[in-house]
Amino acid sequence: MAAQALSNLPDEIMCKIIELLAEESFYNLAAFLRAGKRGYALVHDPSVLKICDVTEMVTFVTCQISQGGQFRPFLLKCVDAENINAIYYKGINAASRIGLEESIQIMEPNVPIHGLSTLAVGIFNVCLGNAKEASKVFQQFAAYHHDLGSDATYEMETDLEW
Repeated sequence: MAAQALSNLPDEIMCKIIELLAEESFYNLAAFLRAGKRGYALVHDPSVLKICDVTEMVTFVTCQISQGGQFRPFLLKCVDAENINAIYYKGINAASRIGLEESIQIMEPNVPIHGLSTLAVGIFNVCLGNAKEASKVFQQFAAYHHDLGSDATYEMETDLEW
């Protein structure tokens, strides 16, 4: 009976339910993906992809977002939907695979709104010897997030290093 009630809900309501679950973890979407064409389509709605928490994709023992990784296609769909965290993780992953310049280009849309992306872009600019650009990005970071010498920034650097 409950399954019939869910299947009769309009797409807008189902999509909102899926959005709420996606905000917690992309793992919560598995049942909808297996539920058939409608569930698959709703999970891939841009509003869901944009807010989906993709963090657990990169907290595996082995990162599953690299080329050929199990979650890469889904991550790229989230990137296309302008999911800020997905853009960050794609950029960080790209730094070791294709280079810092490319990584900066990937994360640039997140600067200065997303703190980790902004910090990473600043650090990568330092590594590339782009002192003026790094200074500009670090100033944006300080204006939008934390002072560079703060404990909060140190914690973010630890996350970035990981």
